Amino acid sequence: MTASAQKASTPPSIWSLAWPTTIANLLLASVGMVQIVLAADFGSEAASAVAVSQRVFFVLQAALFGLATGVSALVARNIGANDHLKAGQATQSAMLLGFMVSMFMGVVCYLFAPFITDWFGLEGDTRQLAISLIRWVCIFNPIYSLNIVLTTTMRASGDAMNPLLLAVISGVGNGLGCYAFSHGSFGLPNMGAEGLAVGGIVGSVLSLLMYATLWRLGKLKVPYPSLSNLRVKTNKLIRIGLPSAIEQSLMQVGFLVYMVAIASYGNDVLAAYGLGINFLTLIIFVSLGFASSSAVIVGQYMGRGEPQLAKTFGWRGWRMCLTFMVIAAIGFELFGGHLARAVTDEVQVQHYMELFLTIVALAMPLIATDFALGGAIRGAGETMYPLKISIVSLILVRFILPFVFVEFSLAVKWMFCLTALDFGIKAIFMTLYFRSGKWQQKEL
Repeated sequence: MTASAQKASTPPSIWSLAWPTTIANLLLASVGMVQIVLAADFGSEAASAVAVSQRVFFVLQAALFGLATGVSALVARNIGANDHLKAGQATQSAMLLGFMVSMFMGVVCYLFAPFITDWFGLEGDTRQLAISLIRWVCIFNPIYSLNIVLTTTMRASGDAMNPLLLAVISGVGNGLGCYAFSHGSFGLPNMGAEGLAVGGIVGSVLSLLMYATLWRLGKLKVPYPSLSNLRVKTNKLIRIGLPSAIEQSLMQVGFLVYMVAIASYGNDVLAAYGLGINFLTLIIFVSLGFASSSAVIVGQYMGRGEPQLAKTFGWRGWRMCLTFMVIAAIGFELFGGHLARAVTDEVQVQHYMELFLTIVALAMPLIATDFALGGAIRGAGETMYPLKISIVSLILVRFILPFVFVEFSLAVKWMFCLTALDFGIKAIFMTLYFRSGKWQQKEL
């Protein structure tokens, strides 16, 4: 162990990072739920348009999540080695790179919004609404990206409370903004379903301003760097984060293609999938709280030169994540129908949503394994292996099989089962690789 590592503080426990991160993730994910539930008030057509725009939003954010993986690994390693200056430099480089990438992707997506919408076979007013919602998401993309980078770096440093505070501001502000702009409340214009996208940025702007101010004033664990060293840090970020950025982008494109296949079953199925995926996203965001926390601790122990402790905490994070996901699966099985009836009055949408929740409940342990062990592997800085596995699963499960099912007119339940297959493939290979310990040899 190096002398600097000996002087560094002991990494926090998984739970001390996980519970604030879980609450923060739920607050942020709840905005998507608020949007889809409010959209349902305007009919299944509006819900379909919002579901499409949300999927495009995740595609835009995918590259930023990959970048966030890179900066998280760098920051965690540097904090573990007690080198706070390098952690601050990595944060600054990630913000600049993230802003540039998000601007570029936003412009491209804005221009191609009509073409993207046409993939889903939407027509008339539904199509026009989807185009408008997608373009609003593109305009706001840089704000979302900067928030992602800042919150990720703070958690990687072991600070989960500041991100929680700002998630409260962002989540509450965005939720109120969605309602206000879609219903014309508080003296704001009544924009209908389109207001769901406009209002969904209010809290994010406030949290970004507060976060940037706290960082610049030196109130956060990762300091604002006195020396930038942008070129070196940016090169490292690209080397570590690019595979994750490609992986996340391909995954979201795969989900987008999958939704195109889902849309061929009709608006009721698409609306049900949109509602169901938001409930699943809430659960996934909770599991990511455990997964990202164990990844941070893995990175910090790797920075301290203690790879065996890193592996021990990786397994511990998996067990905690698995326990939660099994409980969530039982909840979906028991109360899926009640959840469906709570968010929509349309009987067919209720039926398909309950079917979706029942099937994904069976995949919960697989999702936990992929997220927890895959996150620990990435937290150590190993991002190429997860990329390779994701590409194999993506091509088979998201690009080929959905359209084979459509071609042979298979029932929609088999389409929903592909979600379980996707996570099953990744869970098996992530487990084998984590057990092998090859990721412990990764040098940053």
